[in-house]
Amino acid sequence: MEPHDILKSGMPLRLLSLALATVALVAAQNPSTTPDGDSSDTATAPPPLTCPAGAPVAAVDLRVRSLPNPDPLPFQTINHLSEGDTLLYNPVLRPHEKRPGEVALVMVPEKREAGKDALIVTQPKAAGTPQQWKIPRTISLAAFVYGAQGLSKKKVEGFLSQDDLLIAQLADYAAKTAQTEALVEALENTDSSAASVNAALSGFASQYGLAVQIDKTAPPAVQAQTLFATMNPQLATYNPLASSTAERVGQTASLATAAAALFFGSPIGLAAGGTAMLLDLRYIAFPGTQFRSSFAQPLAGDKGLNLCGQRTPAPPHTRVAYIWAVRIPNTRTPSIQIGPASYIPPGQKTSVPVQVADPEWKYLQRSRNWGLLNDKGQKTPVKVLKLGNQKALELDLGKSVAAGDYKLQGFWDWTAFDAEGPIHVRPLSTFQNVRLEPKSQDALIAKAGKTPVTLVGTDFEFAEKVQLKKIGDEFATPQPVRFILPKGLREGPQTHMDVQVDTADLDAGNYEFLISQQDGKNHSVEFNVLPSPPRVDDLPILANTGLSTQHYVLKGARLDLISKLNAAGVKFDLGPANQDASERNLTVQLQAGLKPGAAVPVEEYVKNRSAPLILDDALQITGPLPVIASSKLSVPAGLEIALHTDEFPAGYTLNGMLDVRNMSSKSTLELACSGDPALHQLRPGEQTSKYSLQQLSQDQLFLSYDTSDLPAGCGLQAIVSNGREGKSDPYTLAHIIRIPSIDGFDVTGKSADALNILTLTGRDLEMIDKVGWDPAGGIESTGLPSALPGQGQEQSLTVNLPDPPAPHAILYVWLRGDMAARPTNLYAPASLKPAGPASTPVSTALPLPSLPPPSLPQLPN
Repeated sequence: MEPHDILKSGMPLRLLSLALATVALVAAQNPSTTPDGDSSDTATAPPPLTCPAGAPVAAVDLRVRSLPNPDPLPFQTINHLSEGDTLLYNPVLRPHEKRPGEVALVMVPEKREAGKDALIVTQPKAAGTPQQWKIPRTISLAAFVYGAQGLSKKKVEGFLSQDDLLIAQLADYAAKTAQTEALVEALENTDSSAASVNAALSGFASQYGLAVQIDKTAPPAVQAQTLFATMNPQLATYNPLASSTAERVGQTASLATAAAALFFGSPIGLAAGGTAMLLDLRYIAFPGTQFRSSFAQPLAGDKGLNLCGQRTPAPPHTRVAYIWAVRIPNTRTPSIQIGPASYIPPGQKTSVPVQVADPEWKYLQRSRNWGLLNDKGQKTPVKVLKLGNQKALELDLGKSVAAGDYKLQGFWDWTAFDAEGPIHVRPLSTFQNVRLEPKSQDALIAKAGKTPVTLVGTDFEFAEKVQLKKIGDEFATPQPVRFILPKGLREGPQTHMDVQVDTADLDAGNYEFLISQQDGKNHSVEFNVLPSPPRVDDLPILANTGLSTQHYVLKGARLDLISKLNAAGVKFDLGPANQDASERNLTVQLQAGLKPGAAVPVEEYVKNRSAPLILDDALQITGPLPVIASSKLSVPAGLEIALHTDEFPAGYTLNGMLDVRNMSSKSTLELACSGDPALHQLRPGEQTSKYSLQQLSQDQLFLSYDTSDLPAGCGLQAIVSNGREGKSDPYTLAHIIRIPSIDGFDVTGKSADALNILTLTGRDLEMIDKVGWDPAGGIESTGLPSALPGQGQEQSLTVNLPDPPAPHAILYVWLRGDMAARPTNLYAPASLKPAGPASTPVSTALPLPSLPPPSLPQLPN
């Protein structure tokens, strides 16, 4: 029953509360003990008593006996106090201790009955000996009162009607007592879990409309500051461990002490709104009496309770009484439904969500004798703690609890009850075989941003935290990452776990996940953050049918990361990448079965990746490459000097027929000097003042091209290109050379050595190296040509020759660089006499001067 419920119950309940408060009219200022004399008939004496705040008031053992149940139960855990039950009191005394004063009970019946007292006050009894009280009616609230110098029932009964609000104060006091006792016990127990401490603190603070969370793993000063700052923001800047603070606040650095002191009330008001928690009844008592609240701590071994209260000196002529109140809920046996997160590990404290009706949940912590029942009905005792702020039970399993399925059982007073739904005990995972799925590992790319990945290889149902840390970096600190379990924490076996990794700020390298379960141990799972994959810019790769081996150059970035390329019906051979990995040679060999027009996907295998990247349509199969099978050039007329078959004179228009195989509608003709990247691209059907290209048939092209812009020595090459389907090999049409033009050939005198001085006139005469009448030998031209005044580029060149071997002998010349003579269409002048008898060699037979110049033969290459 809440305080506002009691207020609504009317005067009888108010009288009860007033009686509870005033029943202890104290005869002495402080309880005292007598050092001499024998101890009373009690159990083995406990060790010296201590309190986190205040001081020990009395150690007592209060139990309830209910027929036909032979075993008495601790009074503080009782749920029903009914007519016929017996409350047993035993003082717990140290050796040679005597307990002075008296004890009494004040009880509020659950229902008011006409003609009966609204409040039950028992006769005070001696505190130094065992006592018992028969319960006359079903009780909803009971207070144990101890006065070290005696109690006066008459004064209490005569004082019950003086304040209607007292019962509300007493009901509120009983609730605060229970919450304080739970918090102090949780804080003083070093084995308490963070969940149990936060639950106890939440219940404690809720009495004042506050919400507090304490992290037990934080340093004590931080925990205390959290508690104090929440209870009173004015203390947020105080350090509870500082001596000056301790002096002013009057409390120790212990959290348990802080909580207990808050219960009693601090000199500076450490409570919500500055209102002390002390139940101060002095203003309703008659002068000279002071009532003090107390809270109970269990003694070791369930031997009773240690009542703690303030033992500060009372004002002169004032007596002190101590009150400890307990609610009796009188609710039915609780019905507990176990939630889905019912898989728990042995050797750990685990919270299990439950569904319990609110009236039953409020007092569920009074359930006792918890245990796990296996399928054979065997019971394993376990500790169970109610987590009030989570609607959950904390199960503390020993390491000896075997894995299996159990039923949770507890006792409500003397009645056993089973929770609905199983408890599954499963061991924590060792994470020995945990790994990233290959697909997930391949997806972790540096600087790529948020990437979901999946871990597999174990049962993840107990995973509570995942952190990420770089391996090999001594300055790296673990960073938390988000993760999702398929079902949820402790909701059954889960063979994978999804984790979100933000790689936006991560460099490529080795990392690890640190996965922890509720035991707090970190388990490392190593993985790689990969560099960005290779980038190939010049796809698709074009491969022509009909060629056994073809060469290609991949261009892009990070091409050194490619370990292998693979495609059906194709063999790839990768060469090494260049220094910055932007180019890499590739050899392609096509196997049978691939037809022109096919687009073939290529598998790109990359270092440290398990699966290849698929490059769709990265290989295009084209038809055979075009081929220039042959060519025929037309030599210009009127040349004075013979040409080789692969030569063409510079400055003339080249006319030729090209036989081409495998041309397409997109074919073009590319012309360039060998070794010169600059080229001229011609399309069939184009015609300009400089060139013309015409397609005469499917495999014939006629080319007309002005060579004036081509340098001497140019090896003019032609390439037929079918666009992206490939090009023909370069085909040399001709070597462009400068041929001298000879306009005149006359005898101009005799040299000192009786040789004939002959003068040649024309252009480009500097190209002539030697001259002679016989191809077998010639005389070197020692001089350079001279310009003819007023005639532009016209030149004259003087050479010395002997008499010709025959009349009208042909003149032979050697151009610079020639190894063999070239015949000309020039005869020996008629004024020259033959050197000997007339004879005409077959190779130099010439017509008479009256005949036209002979036609020049084409010289072999």
